[in-house]
Amino acid sequence: MSITLERNFSYHAIKRSQQRGIRPWVVNFVLEYADKYKHANESCISQFISKRRVQKLIQENVLSPAKAALIDGVVVIAKDETIVTVFHKKMRLR
Repeated sequence: MSITLERNFSYHAIKRSQQRGIRPWVVNFVLEYADKYKHANESCISQFISKRRVQKLIQENVLSPAKAALIDGVVVIAKDETIVTVFHKKMRLR
């Protein structure tokens, strides 16, 4: 199965997104509409969409409520133009 990606995903990011059930379109959507940015390790930046912004996108009919549930809490860590990893913000670490 081949996946067409709009952005440059690292091998690690592809593997983790498949393990965690995060679809490529969700990652691209988060990168496009992210309103929260935090510095991560070295020169990496973590990006995600706040709950307030998700509600606003639903009201503007950019996003359906069903798709909003998939996007809520997804964090994308990128370095330059490469996506390093993705994860769910609410997921408990072991």
